Amino acid sequence: MQAFEVEFVPSQVPPLRIKDAILAEKIPHPHISVGDPATPGRGVRVPLTARLTVPGKEGIVVIGRAGAYRDPKSGRIVLGEEPAGDGSDPRAIVRLAAWSSFPEGVSVVLEKKVHLLAKGEIRNGQQLLLIWPDGGKVVVEDLAREERYELRRAGDQFDRVLL
Repeated sequence: MQAFEVEFVPSQVPPLRIKDAILAEKIPHPHISVGDPATPGRGVRVPLTARLTVPGKEGIVVIGRAGAYRDPKSGRIVLGEEPAGDGSDPRAIVRLAAWSSFPEGVSVVLEKKVHLLAKGEIRNGQQLLLIWPDGGKVVVEDLAREERYELRRAGDQFDRVLL
């Protein structure tokens, strides 16, 4: 599955930023942070397998393609190397950060086809690691402005629609 990082900030213009990969962290072990794992109860670290974490330029680890697996020993979700295939998997691994500049933050509701792997809190919002199929939708509600947006994925494009 292809990997994307999407940041949605309803109260700013432009409100949607998309990166064609997810930046990983190496310390204390190779992982992707979801939320704020340094604060108890606000985030998690999703481990990466050794094969997925081949360092790139200047030691930076970037996840461009990956598969999500459940570790049989710990029961935790692990991101690993995507199995060889024809590359036609319509799903993507997406780390979605949805936040507001207002303290009330945002609310995120997933469509049934979009699967949650991990969830964490960030300042005035949420961060989620998702398996997001092509055509899938997520609703983000800006609580302070009382506005609702639908984020739609079509390939490598993420469109927002005001509801």
